[in-house]
Amino acid sequence: MKNYDFDSILFPINFACWNAGNFGPQVFAEAEKRGMGILALKAMALTPLEKGEAKYDKNVWYRPIQDEQIMKMALKYTLSKNITAAVPPGKNTLFLKALEFMNEYQPISEKETTELLALAKATKPIFMHA
Repeated sequence: MKNYDFDSILFPINFACWNAGNFGPQVFAEAEKRGMGILALKAMALTPLEKGEAKYDKNVWYRPIQDEQIMKMALKYTLSKNITAAVPPGKNTLFLKALEFMNEYQPISEKETTELLALAKATKPIFMHA
């Protein structure tokens, strides 16, 4: 961002990466400061696959959130940030779940945020700040 005048970024904004991996806040803040559009990825991702663990789908290289309640909260967490749009997962079943959740969307509550932060502490995020 410091070298080029981009209009937008495509970047993972995920509760576990943000809180347990410290991956996201710095890029997000810089993009906001520059007035860039922020397209969020990986809202419904949970953790990397364990060695030898089968993929959820051939195009999903991480373990997605399976619990629908947590999935909803994670998506709400991402949408609570000042983003332009959230890009749902490429797997059609996850994509359809994201669309279904948006029919009843409400901003994330303090209780839900607290619950996600506790889960983040017990989760190995898919991305971590070095």
